[in-house]
Amino acid sequence: MTEIDEALHRLGRAFVAGLREPGYQLTTVRPDGTRSQTYTMAGAPALLGRWNTLDLNDAMAALPGVAGGGLVVEMIGSPDRTYTIHWSRDVPSLPARIVLDERYRLPGHELPPAREPGGTDPGGTDPAVLAEVERLVGEFVTRHHPDGYAPGWSEAEIRDAEQRLGVRLPEDLRALYRLVHDDSGESGLLDPFVLVPLDVLVEWNRKNHPGYHDGPFDDAVIYDCVPAGHVRRVSSSSGWITFARDYGMNFAAVDLDPGPLGRVGQVVTHGRDVWAPVAYVAASVTDLLRRAIATLDDERPQPPDPEVRVDRLADVPATAQGVVLRTDAPVRLADLAPFAGLRSVVIRATASTVDLTGAAGLPIERLHVAAAGWTLGALPPTVVDLTLSGNDQPAPVAALAGLPNLARLDLSGAAVPDIGVIAGLPALRVLTLDGRQWTDLLATGWQPAGLAAAALGGSAGVGDAARWSQALGREGGFHTLEGGPR
Repeated sequence: MTEIDEALHRLGRAFVAGLREPGYQLTTVRPDGTRSQTYTMAGAPALLGRWNTLDLNDAMAALPGVAGGGLVVEMIGSPDRTYTIHWSRDVPSLPARIVLDERYRLPGHELPPAREPGGTDPGGTDPAVLAEVERLVGEFVTRHHPDGYAPGWSEAEIRDAEQRLGVRLPEDLRALYRLVHDDSGESGLLDPFVLVPLDVLVEWNRKNHPGYHDGPFDDAVIYDCVPAGHVRRVSSSSGWITFARDYGMNFAAVDLDPGPLGRVGQVVTHGRDVWAPVAYVAASVTDLLRRAIATLDDERPQPPDPEVRVDRLADVPATAQGVVLRTDAPVRLADLAPFAGLRSVVIRATASTVDLTGAAGLPIERLHVAAAGWTLGALPPTVVDLTLSGNDQPAPVAALAGLPNLARLDLSGAAVPDIGVIAGLPALRVLTLDGRQWTDLLATGWQPAGLAAAALGGSAGVGDAARWSQALGREGGFHTLEGGPR
């Protein structure tokens, strides 16, 4: 018997000596200390077995000496003093995530194609556009900035910058750089943005694309810019060329790949204060110049937040794209039918029930429900990201098989009797389950080969966590000891 086996058998005997009902104990040993908790077999925390006795104290004190870098121990005991011990040095702590495909992005979050240097139009700036921008800059200087600006960039320098980026800048931005080196004095020429030097524009845009570069566990929903249809609903784009900053870690970019209602050269913003990947600002750099001249001292109206937090569905504004509802009253998802622009619905009704039937026509892409009970029906086929949790009684999820775009699913907080339904989900790439759910799903013969990422949430015993980790190709030692009266 090894030293660690001997220490764990001492711990097992001490645990079952005082048991009056079956239960288990989970103990974690780390360099910063030892943590232990006992549970009923239903998973509820409880004081079971013998506590604060010399035998138990001595056994716990022996663990750090044999644990090495770390140890996780699960002891399952019975009043007849028999016990089973599972232990491992490699079981992941919860919640645990494994990314299997580093290139995978959720729908709409795909990485844009890389820009290739060269291949741009060698022609000069449009003379008519240059004349209009020169007039606007002159008017601004006369009215607001008598010191003027340092001389701009030559056509050759602008073409060189475009060659390095592999894009041609909009004519009015080219014209602005012909006339203005940069706005280092923060004069308000592009209020609220500050034009950066051309070489900084190149450095910012050579490799980086503004927007989100999300992994499989990040936000799934991309909200529409206002007005809708002007900006493509993607997380990032090689068509967004950043050329200016503001005073609060936000940036302006020209959009060379607009939505169906937009125009090439429109101005968008991204950064700390922008909810979506980008927000629409103006139809062009020229319009931004005109606005700065006309409204320099006026307060800018802010677009409405796309997501609202409410206690009643009656409080949801017509413009909402996302709703977070916290309520103690029953909820019917079908009552959201009038809100044609909804992309995301999060319901927190932990003391009540949620009826998810009758909502197939809603354009929802993210649906998160935490409720004491929920009833599934035909969900919207647009759902990409689904989380169900909190139900007191097991609820079947067979209706999920009809979701053609469901890429991410989290059932780790749900009681589900038919976990094998997951094997038939056609688009599933990111899956989160608790330990028992993973064990039951793997027992059906299902293989996670098609997943891009997987997570272990909720609760998990040592055996469950080890099986999950090994099924996803992560090697880890898992050991079992048994003991009790002979």
